[in-house]
Amino acid sequence: MKKFIKNLFVGGVLGFIAGLLFAPSKGEETRKKVEEAVQKGKEKFEEIKSSLKK
Repeated sequence: MKKFIKNLFVGGVLGFIAGLLFAPSKGEETRKKVEEAVQKGKEKFEEIKSSLKK
């Protein structure tokens, strides 16, 4: 079950990033959005990882 949740989360993050990359906006704005999304993804992953350990 843990692996499923992890894979579901990773897939969601990757889908979000792909959506940002294909959205019509300037390159600088897109890079900033991707950077923020990756940071939020890392934070969420750590939250989920710590909650699964409990």
